[in-house]
Amino acid sequence: MADPFVALASTLSPAMALRVASSLDIDGRLSRALEKVPPSSAAAAPLEAAYKVVGGAALAAVLRGFAVAAQTSARDIRAVWSGPTFDGDGDHTTSAIAHLIDGAKEDVFASTYSATPDSEFVKALWKAVARGVRTTLLVDSTVNNGQTASMLRTKLTGARFWTYRAPDGQYALQHSKVLIVDSRSAFVTSANLSTAGAERNLEAGVVVHDVAFASGMRQRFAKLWEHGAITDLG
Repeated sequence: MADPFVALASTLSPAMALRVASSLDIDGRLSRALEKVPPSSAAAAPLEAAYKVVGGAALAAVLRGFAVAAQTSARDIRAVWSGPTFDGDGDHTTSAIAHLIDGAKEDVFASTYSATPDSEFVKALWKAVARGVRTTLLVDSTVNNGQTASMLRTKLTGARFWTYRAPDGQYALQHSKVLIVDSRSAFVTSANLSTAGAERNLEAGVVVHDVAFASGMRQRFAKLWEHGAITDLG
């Protein structure tokens, strides 16, 4: 076979390359990544060959590089706010959340400290789960005596739930508020997945549409999982 990386660059569209890279970011499994490629695609054989050469993590990085090189749009960074709205503001938290999650094709990762069942964030996540998007939530297992985590598990049946365990065994909170969609876009905010966080509080965040940034954040959470700092919520 000719150079498998050249073959991949010529047979995978940017969207397909990102889907495969996103799958490899999650668990590094070739079999799962191949499911993202149509059976008739000429990319299947070079994908297997490239995986044997460099492994899952490096191949994901290569595929993201292919996608970035093929995309003509520049990095898009926007401020996102909750609270009073003024002319010239960036996106509002509610609309930013809904737009990102509704556009997810493969994978949604979200982390929060607290949440409310009627929030637009939770509603959007449920729609993602219902249409078959792989959805993972990182939550704090202690807030509200565990009732918030229990509520989310009931509302979002079918999602995977993680929680944070401090490596030294000391008490610590899962306090991050992050949304990552398809390893392509990331939203980092001070707002929880609650109605107050989206609508009433003064909250600030940023949406970054950039493959390298979003994928790097997704890999960071995956590394926390690999090292036992993040575990399945029991």
